[in-house]
Amino acid sequence: MPNPDETIDRLLRAARDGAPDTARLEFAFETRLLARLREERSASIFAWAWKLAPFFGALVLAVGLWNRASAAQLNATASLMADAVRQHPERLILSLTAREP
Repeated sequence: MPNPDETIDRLLRAARDGAPDTARLEFAFETRLLARLREERSASIFAWAWKLAPFFGALVLAVGLWNRASAAQLNATASLMADAVRQHPERLILSLTAREP
């Protein structure tokens, strides 16, 4: 019975001899991989920022319009209250809106 270590060595040698030469592909593999990961990681933040910029722009415009509309309503309400208090200072104003049953 042949020695198992020798058999394994012969099998591994045969596998190495029949395998393609990968030395060229292995050269600086870690460096290339890390460079690509760094590039993708740094580019991803800017890519997301550019993709989300229109959304945030629309959000800023919507908040600005809402703020302007609510400020106009507040000014109208304040002037209405001021006029009502000037005309009837002895009355207590309970509600500005008339509610129908």
